[in-house]
Amino acid sequence: MVDPLILILGIIVASLAVSMALSSSPITSALSLVGLMVALGAIYGVIGAHFVAALQVLVYAGAIMVLFIFSIMLLNMNESVPEVDFRNAKTWLTGALAGGAFYALFQGFKHFESFEGRPSVGEFTLERIKELGGNLEAVSGLLFSKYFFQFEVVSLLILVAIMAALTLAKRKVD
Repeated sequence: MVDPLILILGIIVASLAVSMALSSSPITSALSLVGLMVALGAIYGVIGAHFVAALQVLVYAGAIMVLFIFSIMLLNMNESVPEVDFRNAKTWLTGALAGGAFYALFQGFKHFESFEGRPSVGEFTLERIKELGGNLEAVSGLLFSKYFFQFEVVSLLILVAIMAALTLAKRKVD
């Protein structure tokens, strides 16, 4: 049986996702996304993945969302969004695709109880993670050894994106 707290947090995540997608204000959408990330972190905390929960809140709800909100404010994206036209075929196609995605998620949650909690593939089984000293040691060991170059490339890409946003914003002002 699914924990009732996880179910409540899942409903909060779904409602914030809908709020984020349907909001006409970019700031409201970004703040809904912050709440969504915090609620996802709470779900991770409830299931016992405390390190992932802390990363979720610190990295996504903290750092990345600060960049999103900073970019929105910097680019002054206050233009109003046109109303949804229900006579348009794209609107109905988007609704059908969203419904299909929710159905797939529902089927995944329906079969969640049969999940044994063991990874089916990969080198990091539960025994291997325990041997390394836990999730924190396994993730940090990989991040700062095998995937160090990729980690640094991502940080440089984020820096380039910030510089590009500043350049675009400056051109708009001049």
